[in-house]
Amino acid sequence: MDETNDNMLQAFSPTEFTLGSLSGPLLIFGGAYSNLEALTALRAEAERKGIPPENVICCGDTPGYCADPAACLDLIEDWGIHAIAGNVETNLVNGTDDCGCGFGDGSRCDMFARLWYKYAANNVTERNLEYMAGLPDLLRFTYAGREVVVLHGSPRNQSEFVWRSTDADQKAQFCAVAGAEVVIGGHCGLPFAEEITITAPRSADTSDELLADYVSPKDASDERLAGRSEHPHAVAQSNIANHHSQIAYPSPLWLNAGVIGMPANDGTPRTWFMTLDDTNGFDYEFHALDYNHQGAKARMLDDRRLPVSYAATLTTGIWDNTEIMPSAEEAREGVALDPETIKAEASAAFYQQTLHPAAAPTKAGLPLKNITKMEKYSDPKDLKSFGKIVDWQEDMGNKFFDWYSGVTEGDSALTEREKALIALAVSHAIQCSYCIDAYTTNSLQAGADEEQMMEAVHVAAAVKAGTTLIYARQMQRQVEKVVM
Repeated sequence: MDETNDNMLQAFSPTEFTLGSLSGPLLIFGGAYSNLEALTALRAEAERKGIPPENVICCGDTPGYCADPAACLDLIEDWGIHAIAGNVETNLVNGTDDCGCGFGDGSRCDMFARLWYKYAANNVTERNLEYMAGLPDLLRFTYAGREVVVLHGSPRNQSEFVWRSTDADQKAQFCAVAGAEVVIGGHCGLPFAEEITITAPRSADTSDELLADYVSPKDASDERLAGRSEHPHAVAQSNIANHHSQIAYPSPLWLNAGVIGMPANDGTPRTWFMTLDDTNGFDYEFHALDYNHQGAKARMLDDRRLPVSYAATLTTGIWDNTEIMPSAEEAREGVALDPETIKAEASAAFYQQTLHPAAAPTKAGLPLKNITKMEKYSDPKDLKSFGKIVDWQEDMGNKFFDWYSGVTEGDSALTEREKALIALAVSHAIQCSYCIDAYTTNSLQAGADEEQMMEAVHVAAAVKAGTTLIYARQMQRQVEKVVM
């Protein structure tokens, strides 16, 4: 672990719940991220596959980037599945003002997190907080003769990013610390598997080092959470080092189911989950989830307090940025994932062969940049058809066009051509990458709040052109009245 990440990571004293021995097909998923459309589709898929709630496991971060944190938490609780707390649940319960992901201060991830996390904090219910307070940090069970631990980040930190490219020896050490033959993680947002051929000796020094930095567990002192011990998922606080033997399994397996709330940066709107099968020993498969991503995007755009760039990701399949990614994962941006390839890459030899795909497109060539040209001005009757660009931008343009169309009435009403010019300005502001970058940077540097930032991104050009036009037109008509 490099020094930068060590400084970012806080320590973590996990709670654990033991499920005993499980059998039959299991469905495992993570990161619903407040995406109710995706979570609803996943529940329907579990029911279609005949997988009962007691065989479904969530790896945390149910609230997140999208529009429905309370509804998603309600659905999870009503469904009756097993779940652990991600860093978002922990920080919401503790009442902190940060999601706890460890994003760099002032980074795009950090600035966007301030928007969606505040939205989630303002929209979860008291019941949601009680439910989240009762979630354990780890789940432990045996399956097909293997000891399995489900966690969110790593055994030492709930917010630690563990990727496919993370060193195998570090993963082996984590498996040893967790006392697991199979670790199923979350947090990073990408599905992967790795068969670890390195055996990590559990020396006392190493264990102490890995377990040295603990964060505070979820705060249970608030009267609101007084009943958490009665919650079916509640567990006692304890140090992970007190639980497990010093066994280091010879060939541990690290799995990540991916997330269902956001695409995997592969240029498709699909999201991901995983199933386990014990018919012929321990086996696993990755699955793409198709769902109503347009509906999820529309829900995000209904509330201007959420990052529009993340709404765009739901349909483009490309993350707004790759600040948190190692270079190996970043190089695969826009390359559509395949379930069989993800599983095949569990082998170190196969993974090395596919590490740098020759066909990986550059960011400039990805769907996010494929903006259709605007139509030329032709005094259209329906101005909402004017300046069509990618669908989310058109939707935002229409909303602002509607607002500008209604700002004046009577003698001050805008003509059709004036409305068209304002529509042009809005269309330009929201399709021009130069304007978007410039307005975003300027507004962030000025300390803009969430609404100001969204307006800066989407209507700065319209404010310059449209407001001036409206004011000039009103002044002209006042002069005409005086002259008459």
